[in-house]
Amino acid sequence: MLLKTQELHVVPIMSPENQYCDQFKKRTWYKYSTRVNGTDYFINVGHRNRTFSAEDLMGFNNTGNVCIWPSEETLSYFVCSNLGHFLNKSVIELGGGMSCLAGLFVAKYGNATSVTVTDGNKLSVDNVQTTIKCNEFDIEVKCHVFKWSSFEPSYQYDVILCADCLFFDDARADLIECLWNCLANDGIAYIMAPERGDTLDKFILQSESRGFICKKIVNYSTVVWEKRLALLDNCDYNDNIHYPVLIEVTKF
Repeated sequence: MLLKTQELHVVPIMSPENQYCDQFKKRTWYKYSTRVNGTDYFINVGHRNRTFSAEDLMGFNNTGNVCIWPSEETLSYFVCSNLGHFLNKSVIELGGGMSCLAGLFVAKYGNATSVTVTDGNKLSVDNVQTTIKCNEFDIEVKCHVFKWSSFEPSYQYDVILCADCLFFDDARADLIECLWNCLANDGIAYIMAPERGDTLDKFILQSESRGFICKKIVNYSTVVWEKRLALLDNCDYNDNIHYPVLIEVTKF
């Protein structure tokens, strides 16, 4: 309920490169928008025209192709509410799924020096690369496949964004090591995820064992908090699996 979604009946091509023409047509296009303090922000996002089998939904690398999850939506709203955090910063989003929406909001509105958006799944990255061609940015936006377990550090970032990537026990250690290698000594990572049992607390414990300082923030936005309160009486709502918590991760 933080972003509005509007289907676009005309492909919003900003960079009409021939090799992407077929990709544009294979997608249904939507405008994801939000209003913060009277200012409107939006990103055009392509959704691949296909259905998903049970096999598609299994495994670490495939969940990001299903939809834009609430944590990504909430992290995007957090970005638009705190654009000053990204001014003149180098930014990377890890595990951004089919949209890398939070990273693209930074690229469009955050006045960052550089933005890189990534996921471990090639289909997700292909979708984001096509989406980038249908938006207007003042800076170059890099997008590529990035597997946490095989990362070789060549550059460290001022800010790392990551939404809903904590729920697989097998990937946690790789993510934490990747964060350590990617984050500049004076940088900060904004991690958004639900509690999901004890997976979030396990992430914090292992991160602190690695040497990180983790600040767990439950109420990080008045707007988000009010929407949470409005849902508490809904029998389908469960704080533990639905409400994204913010973790600020630093080295010092």
